[in-house]
Amino acid sequence: MSAAPEVVVVEHQQDDPAGLIGEWLDARRVAWTVLRPEDPQPDPAGPGAIISLGSSHSAYATEPDWIGRHHQFLRGALAAETPVLGVCFGAQALAIAGGGEVTRAARPEVGWVKPHSEQPELSGSWLSWHSDAILTVPPAAVELARSPDALQAFRLGRSLAVQFHPEVTSTIWGWWAQSEPEVAKRHLGDAEEFAESIAASAGELRGRVFALLDWWQRSFVEG
Repeated sequence: MSAAPEVVVVEHQQDDPAGLIGEWLDARRVAWTVLRPEDPQPDPAGPGAIISLGSSHSAYATEPDWIGRHHQFLRGALAAETPVLGVCFGAQALAIAGGGEVTRAARPEVGWVKPHSEQPELSGSWLSWHSDAILTVPPAAVELARSPDALQAFRLGRSLAVQFHPEVTSTIWGWWAQSEPEVAKRHLGDAEEFAESIAASAGELRGRVFALLDWWQRSFVEG
């Protein structure tokens, strides 16, 4: 992967940067660049891989207009067989781009979520913050993980979608809690204590994130 064209990380908003995913890219010496909604979109066949991160917007929304452009970008990536890693909003956008459906979740997932999966790299507890959910996966997709309230992962060709947030650090989580304090309080109680729990488990979480991304590299990017 290190000899391949650089990875494009699509950062839809400033409070959801690459985080631990960026740390993994640096640790694996993968060249990467950030693409933001206002930037001209590159040829989706060009990157070595594309990573689409989260957003507070709904993937099925018609505004702002960059959402539709991002769907088209992902459709181009799927057609070109460019590997994609979709995270939360990015996972939902990938589902829509592939012909699946996203809707409002019956129950939001905010905090730790533990998906059921036969894939060990998807098992364990992950950080989650979403109020929309993937209702149906694309016709050619394979479901990989699910929690009681939502589909958590699927494979579509060389692309992987995860509903949870492997990029999140305690700092990023703190930004979200500050921007939506009522949501944080309703689901977590004391948001500061929750952020401290993330910081306390940072080493273990980083190890699982790296294992997940190493699997993505082996099985999707290089496979």
